Amino acid sequence: MLLWIVLLKATLCVAVGNVTRDICKEQICLCSEVEGDLQIDCEKRSFTNLQHLTGPSSQFYHLLLHGNSLTRLFPNEFANFYNAVSLHLENNGLHDIVPGAFLGLQLVKRLHINNNKLRSFKKSTFLGLDDLEYLQADFNLLRDIDPAVFRDLNKLEVLILNDNLISALPTNVFQHVPITHLDLRGNRIKTLPYEGILEQIPGISEVLLEDNPWECNCDLVPLKEWLENIPPNALIGQVICEAPTRLQGNDLNKTSEADLCPSKGGFDSSLAAPPTQEETADAGPLATPYKTHSETESPTPGSAHRWRSISRETWPQRNKPTAVAKLNGNNERPYNASCPSSCSCKLLEPRQGVRVNCEGKKIASVSSLKPRPRHVHELNLRDNNIHSVKKNQFQDYQNMTLLDLGGNNIKLIENSTFQNLTALRWLYMDKNYLDILFAEMFVGLQNLEYLSLEYNDIQLIMPGTFNPIPNLRVLFLNNNLLKSLPVDVFLGVSLSKISLHNNYFTFLPLAGVLDQLSSIIQIDLHGNPWECSCSILPFKEWTEKLGSEVVVSDLKCESPEEFWKKDFRLISNELLCPQLYNKILPTSLSRNSTLAADSGTRSNSYPEPSRVSISVLVPGLLLVFVTSAFTVVGMLVFILRNRKRSKRRDGNSSASEINSLQTVCDSSYWHSGPFHADGPHRAYDCGTHTLSD
Repeated sequence: MLLWIVLLKATLCVAVGNVTRDICKEQICLCSEVEGDLQIDCEKRSFTNLQHLTGPSSQFYHLLLHGNSLTRLFPNEFANFYNAVSLHLENNGLHDIVPGAFLGLQLVKRLHINNNKLRSFKKSTFLGLDDLEYLQADFNLLRDIDPAVFRDLNKLEVLILNDNLISALPTNVFQHVPITHLDLRGNRIKTLPYEGILEQIPGISEVLLEDNPWECNCDLVPLKEWLENIPPNALIGQVICEAPTRLQGNDLNKTSEADLCPSKGGFDSSLAAPPTQEETADAGPLATPYKTHSETESPTPGSAHRWRSISRETWPQRNKPTAVAKLNGNNERPYNASCPSSCSCKLLEPRQGVRVNCEGKKIASVSSLKPRPRHVHELNLRDNNIHSVKKNQFQDYQNMTLLDLGGNNIKLIENSTFQNLTALRWLYMDKNYLDILFAEMFVGLQNLEYLSLEYNDIQLIMPGTFNPIPNLRVLFLNNNLLKSLPVDVFLGVSLSKISLHNNYFTFLPLAGVLDQLSSIIQIDLHGNPWECSCSILPFKEWTEKLGSEVVVSDLKCESPEEFWKKDFRLISNELLCPQLYNKILPTSLSRNSTLAADSGTRSNSYPEPSRVSISVLVPGLLLVFVTSAFTVVGMLVFILRNRKRSKRRDGNSSASEINSLQTVCDSSYWHSGPFHADGPHRAYDCGTHTLSD
């Protein structure tokens, strides 16, 4: 009955539109004191909106809503939570914030909207957050940021935008914003101008800029000068040059301004010269072609609770063919015959062929290279406007060993496009817009050793994708949108180095994935939202077996909250999965354990209580309620009908008795005697028609 009353009350609350429910008083969420502060934990409650909920009105609190289904926030979504001082909205699948959604949250100082699917910040996205000091929006899909989005956030100090798809910051985006900590790692930023950007954050004390495709040219000189003038140790990590190729892998702080902005008449060495097979034969596969730049780990100064401490381990992710050509000028000379217009060509040793450099020439298609180059050994098409790569476009490039298609707008690669490139050893397709990988894409690349696919939009890798590349040794898949890898994805591929950092992996399976990396010598996995629970134990043991020399990065937990930002390799298995370490059942329960074992269930631990989703529980309870209501109504109808019949029978019986007695009186006959021996006597007064004992 109590359950019916609760369900009826809930139904009435939903039916009445203006009724709100206190999430603490009605125990909808877990409300508890943590270090003197009220914390309202509404994690994974399947909330789709908050219109009929309210927070306590008498005290301040931290509101935790991560892991729900708040995919879109509408105006005044948090109007009933005006006492919140921090708001967590991580992992909600949030893709849109309608301006005005945060109205009423004038007291909120910290906002966490990371690990969602936000693609843009509009002008009034954060309207109402007058006291906001800390904004965390990493691991989204941010591309577009309105110049005025932060303009009214006059107290914002910490801004975390790492691991998004930002290619440039709009001018004056930090105007009137007192930024002191800025994280822009893992985006697509090539340059940061001083005017309108850097000049507006004079109070910066920490800035993180690594894992961006920095273009080290004259435009980056202001950034270099700005970094030299900010407080010591303010730069966390390094700014590594991605382009031009002659400076690829260089640390910006260690690169001179003369190298960044050489004279126009200087020597053109903009394309790297990978070593020949003979040069690498003695050193082993992929030993010489890659230039290692150690990235020193810089602990984050300041309070850990205000600014999360994240550093990068040593990882040669920029280990591409060295920037400076190993061959001298006598062996490498200009080559004009059949060189495409607007490109530059250089003749390598006669037996090698020609190096063709078409970087940044606004080329829209490989077919537009006119005249068509011959004897191509290396082809650089980086930073052009190529949208698709089609079959037969590389038909005459059979001897090519290096192809650079990075920094274009490539969304489509037709099947068997590279089928004639049987000699290719290096392929760069980073910083494009590829979203799916499949085997037909790589047919013909049986000698490929190096493949760069970082900074794309890759969400899915089909089974058998790398089967056509049996000699692949180095693979970059970092800074994509991957959540899982298919079974046998690395079957038949002897990878030495692989980068999977800055994706969306919560765990990696051992069987069919990790156990196939038998030749691995370096793997980078940082920046993924690892879920530190029982499912991660095989992965944890695998990393511990390989050691820190192979797994070169940190592995920090994203969930649950108790392990947030802790390296799961430093957490005991018992804490990660207490279910596996329960004590033996008491003797009094041994019989039940034996019965459980006989029926095929586990008998060496307490059975875990089953957790039923609220989306299943509520309809089930409503069904029980409705069924019970019908049962009660049926019983009431049955009782009423029986009473009616009983009254009818009693009326008929009384009438019959009166008639018979009246007959006795009329005949002047009276019979009096005991009902039983020595029992009571009954008499009837014919005048008053009363019966007495």
